[in-house]
Amino acid sequence: MDSMNRTRITRLAFVIVVVSFLLSTFVSLLSLHLMSRRNQQELSRLLAARIYDMIASELSEPIIVARTMANDSFMIEMLRNEKRLPESEAVRSFRDYLAGIRVGLDYEAAFVISEQTGRYYYYTGLNRLIDPEGEDPWYKSFVESGQEYAFDVDNDELIRDAWTIFVNARIEGSGGTLLGVCGVGIHMVRSQALFQSLEREYAVRISLIDPEGLILVDTDESRIRNERLEGLPLRQNGEYVYQRLGQGRSVVTRYVDKLGWYLVVESGGRGEAEELLNVLLINVVLCGAVLIIMVLAVRIIAMRTLALSEASFRDQATQLYNRRAFEEEKARLVLEPPTGDFVYVTADVNGLKTANDTLGHAAGDELIRGAADCLRAVFGRYGKVYRIGGDEFAVMLRVTPEKLETLQAELRRRVAAWKGERVGKLSISCGYAASREFPSETLAELSRISDERMYEAKAEHYRQAGIDRRRT
Repeated sequence: MDSMNRTRITRLAFVIVVVSFLLSTFVSLLSLHLMSRRNQQELSRLLAARIYDMIASELSEPIIVARTMANDSFMIEMLRNEKRLPESEAVRSFRDYLAGIRVGLDYEAAFVISEQTGRYYYYTGLNRLIDPEGEDPWYKSFVESGQEYAFDVDNDELIRDAWTIFVNARIEGSGGTLLGVCGVGIHMVRSQALFQSLEREYAVRISLIDPEGLILVDTDESRIRNERLEGLPLRQNGEYVYQRLGQGRSVVTRYVDKLGWYLVVESGGRGEAEELLNVLLINVVLCGAVLIIMVLAVRIIAMRTLALSEASFRDQATQLYNRRAFEEEKARLVLEPPTGDFVYVTADVNGLKTANDTLGHAAGDELIRGAADCLRAVFGRYGKVYRIGGDEFAVMLRVTPEKLETLQAELRRRVAAWKGERVGKLSISCGYAASREFPSETLAELSRISDERMYEAKAEHYRQAGIDRRRT
């Protein structure tokens, strides 16, 4: 009964969850559709949010790498002991270390700058001495800022002055002593390729600018560090700020805290219906994925619940149904009295006490398992076999009288053929009570009749064997 109720409740809960999710999804999509038609502002923010997430994800790895380098014990010890080493040895050690970072992690540049000596180590060796007051003002600016890490855009001198995004990380010794700066570089073409794919997909223009509006990353290299975007709403509160530019154009900005820069997404001229279609398509795919995950999760939970429920109705020693399952089935049959070809069987192992006393309890357990195996093999296809006590079993099945005779003969053959490792033979006494024989009797009465017949069979077994039953 409980199992049936649990199944119904699980199904009902699943239906409710699925229907609720479908309704909420439908309402959300409908609301998005109506909102988008009235207000392009929200649609632009959604688009900017997706672009922001992709950019943040793309640039998270180099931050981790640069900060890991800055905390590397090898790096710290090398900078501490740099003056004690011959310059050639220091250059070789840093070169090998940085080359491993560049090649192993697939970056275009890797560098270390020593605060102590001013040496600018590159993955190719010693690049030059740092000049904070001249061609390297970024170094002084970064050191004085006290930031743990920061981004910068500059030309990579070793590769045809290619525009490169550098991640600079501060290296400190004990007590916060500045030891130097290290980091990695990503050529702009990586970010440009990402921007170009997004620009083609959404018909927008994407840029990254500094707080003064200077363009630092753009698909048009001629704009980098040469143009400023004026009059934009720049706020450092993590919000997407929307502004109309006129002539169907609009812009959304968002502060990227990992970079200290601003994301600018300019939209101009793309039809509202086409933009809405893309957003709706994304939502439909996401909703479909969530539904699939929900279905799989519910199925897994249901299967595990069923397995746990099934285990609670199983006897651990024999894997037959246990007393709890037996009592639940009896309670069900009280409400739906057995009729037709219903047969109740009671079975009991003969000689269990003797086996326990003379051969040990392991032998007795072997007899119980042997009896369970025989009963399951014969009756399991036609009903349920229960272990209801130590060596007591019950079977409820539905078979014709002719079939029952066949099963009885098969059980006798199996029992006679059984042979254990500790016990040489097996004997079972059974009692049978069929609804066809007693059509007006209840389950309780059929159980009583079956028990009586089983005890009669057991008494006859001991009489023929010449055994005092009270001693076995």
